[in-house]
Amino acid sequence: MKSLTTYITLLIFVLVTCLTSCVREDDDPELARISISRLYVSFSEFQLNEALTPYNNIDIIDRADSATSFVPSLSYNSGIKGGSGILFNPIAKYVFQSSANGSGSIRDTTIQVMSINALTGAPASKGMISNGLLKNVKGLAYHYNNGADNLYVSNIGEGTNPSFIYLFQSPGNFRGKAIPKQRIALGTLKPWTMAFKGPEANADLLMSVTEGKKGIAIFGNILNKNPAVDSVLNEQSFPPRAVLTIADQGEIRGFSYSARQDLLAVATYVTTNGTSVGKILLYEGASALLSSSADQAISPTRIISGDLTGLKRPLDVAIDNRDGAKYLYVADADTKIVSRFLITDNGNVEPNIKKQYALTPVALSLDARGPNEQ
Repeated sequence: MKSLTTYITLLIFVLVTCLTSCVREDDDPELARISISRLYVSFSEFQLNEALTPYNNIDIIDRADSATSFVPSLSYNSGIKGGSGILFNPIAKYVFQSSANGSGSIRDTTIQVMSINALTGAPASKGMISNGLLKNVKGLAYHYNNGADNLYVSNIGEGTNPSFIYLFQSPGNFRGKAIPKQRIALGTLKPWTMAFKGPEANADLLMSVTEGKKGIAIFGNILNKNPAVDSVLNEQSFPPRAVLTIADQGEIRGFSYSARQDLLAVATYVTTNGTSVGKILLYEGASALLSSSADQAISPTRIISGDLTGLKRPLDVAIDNRDGAKYLYVADADTKIVSRFLITDNGNVEPNIKKQYALTPVALSLDARGPNEQ
C-alpha cells in the first residue's frame, strides 16, 4: 500500500511539473515535432449565387514533398469573397488570406485570419482585419521580434491613387474594423508579393514590383520606424534602399527567397496577341544581390520556361527552404495548375508533379519545416 501511495505521489508530481514547465508560452515560436510540408493555395473565384454551395477558396496540400502525388489535401472556405494573397507563418500560427475583390457590387475589403491545427493543418476562423483601404491587396508579410507582432500588407492603388504598404500590429486580435498603425506610400511602384529576408529585428522587407519599374524592391530598417497610429510615410521620406530591376522578362508577379538555398525565384510571363508564355527566373547566390544598397539590373542564372513546363501565366512561386530540399512550387492562373519543379531545373523541363484544379490558383504559401524547426 505504501509503495502504491508513493507511486501515485510521484505520478502527480511528474504531471504537475510538466504542466507548469513544459507548456509553451504564447510568445514562444511553435516548433514542428515532425517534418512538415504543407502548401497553402489561394483561389480567386467566389460563388455569386447564395443558393449554391460556396467555393472552397483554400486548398492545403499536405505532404507537398511526397514522392508520388499531391494528395491527400484539405479544402476550406474562409468566407472571403474570392481569395488573393495567402500567408502562413509558424510563429504567428495563423493563415492570412486577402480578398480578390470582385467587380461590380461585390466589394470585400477584408483579410481573413485563421488558426491552424498543428497536427492536421486544418484552418479555423480566428478573426478578420477589415478596412475600406484594402481594395486590392496582393502581398502579405509577417514579422515577429521581441514581442512586436507585425503584419505588412501591400495594396495596389485604384486609378491614379498611390499604392501603399499598410502595417497592422497584433493582427490576430482583430474581429472587424482595423486601423493601420502605419501607411507607407509607394509612389510609382506597383506592388505584388512581399516577404521578410529573415527573422532579425533589422530584416529587410522584399517586395516584387511590376509595370513601370519591374523587379524586387528592398526596404531596409522598416521594422524600426516606431509608427504612431495611422502615421503616413511618403515615398520621399521612406524610399526603398534599392530596386533590383528585371528587364525584358514580361510582367513580374510573385517571388520566393530561400536563405538556405541562397536562391531567389521570380514568376513572370509575357503576353503576345492574347497568348501568354510563363517563366520562373532563378537567381543563384541571391543573398549578395539582396544586400544591394543601390538600384541595379539583375539577370537570372537559370530560367524554367517552354512548352514542356506548361507555364502560361504563373502568378506565384514558393521555394522549400529546408536543408536538402528539392522542390519549388508554381501557381499558374491560365492553366489552373499547381506544379512542382526541382530546385535544380533549368530550361524546357516537365514538372516533377502537378495538380489540376477547377478554380484559379493565384497565390501560394509553403510551410516546410524539419523536426524542431520554427
